[in-house]
Amino acid sequence: MDYLFKKVRAITMDEGAPQLENAFVGVSGGDIVYISSEEPKERALKTINCEGKLMLPGFINAHCHIAAVSMRGYADDMALHPWLYEKIFPAEARLDRRAVRASSLLGMAELIRNGVTTSADMYFHIAETAAAALECGLNLNTCNALVEFDDENADFAKDRSYTDSLEVLRDYHMAAGGQIRLDASIHAEYTSGPRGWAFEVEFAQKHGFGMQLHLSETEREQRECLERRGKTPAAALDEYGVFDLRCAAAHCVWLSEQDRALLAEKGVAAVYNPVSNLKLASGIADISALKRAGVRVALGTDGASSNNSYDLISEMKTGALLQKALSGSPETLPAREALKMATVEGAYALGREKERGSIKTGLRADLILLDMNSPSLAPCYDPCSAAVYSARGADVCFTMANGKVLYDGELRTIDLERVIYEVNSYVKPLVEGR
Repeated sequence: MDYLFKKVRAITMDEGAPQLENAFVGVSGGDIVYISSEEPKERALKTINCEGKLMLPGFINAHCHIAAVSMRGYADDMALHPWLYEKIFPAEARLDRRAVRASSLLGMAELIRNGVTTSADMYFHIAETAAAALECGLNLNTCNALVEFDDENADFAKDRSYTDSLEVLRDYHMAAGGQIRLDASIHAEYTSGPRGWAFEVEFAQKHGFGMQLHLSETEREQRECLERRGKTPAAALDEYGVFDLRCAAAHCVWLSEQDRALLAEKGVAAVYNPVSNLKLASGIADISALKRAGVRVALGTDGASSNNSYDLISEMKTGALLQKALSGSPETLPAREALKMATVEGAYALGREKERGSIKTGLRADLILLDMNSPSLAPCYDPCSAAVYSARGADVCFTMANGKVLYDGELRTIDLERVIYEVNSYVKPLVEGR
């Protein structure tokens, strides 16, 4: 046995044994191999005393643009469309592979520090992001989203979204036992068209990929699509088979009742991004309506250019509180459901539900510890409520992914000082156009 965690108090997110008290959890070969109230007879190479700690499954960030940390604070207090077209797209056009590699490592350092062990990613130069994830140990579902405004004349086989994807497919897809995975991606209905959608669907079907996309993020997006196509973005995309794939649809703020029924029928995971949606004033996704319709809902931070943080604990709290205010009931989206979105449902959204998302023998050892002796977490009456409503990302004191320690008070796989220097000295001037 590689690691033995003793005196474990845990929220497992396993329906069969939802909570552990004073237990032992063993890890070997990257898997969880032992959970019991009895100490195992087999000796471990390393024993970790979890007294005063709370163990959770590693968090899963189901929608992120990881390297967008390069633009953290660059374009604040703007609405989505001017923010995207006037600031973000022009700045991103100046970023090269070196910039994306450095920014990816910085974003991953923040994710790992905040207890995220698996993340979705949607960006460009994604081979650099894949290489960074492989280097630092983060599980990654990456994609380069199709953005093509001349749908009628485009040669999609020459588009950067496709050539980037081919590079990852060749060099990184399923690397390290599936740690790195490639998805197909459509940025959104309003940034692409039917020929491009069909191309991406065919690409995904050929290789067995899932799909990542933005869906109904703003009222303007929903309204203009209805005016342009006579149907909603969800209905338009479904017509071309997009939802016949395993699909993670980010935002889902302005869905119609018919849209929600469609997503439920097709098994599409909606990804709730409360902080980003608040900051861009895009609206508040109605999670209760999604759940009533039968849609599974995961949680994401979006990019740091629109959120400024990759703290998924903060996202859980904000997301839960928003739903209570929206419904007028404090019973809406209780703590355990919020935690489920950040773990089990995230695994479903990224096609990893058979590997991770809960603490259970046979699953990969993606485990985190919260320091319950933090001033913000004492006293603790209900560990689940404490994790969602009281904790902060800074309370994470240990992060393990695939049985490898990534953080234990220090980042073990990323030279943070070097990465921050690279971002400040090389990437920031590119963003600013200097």
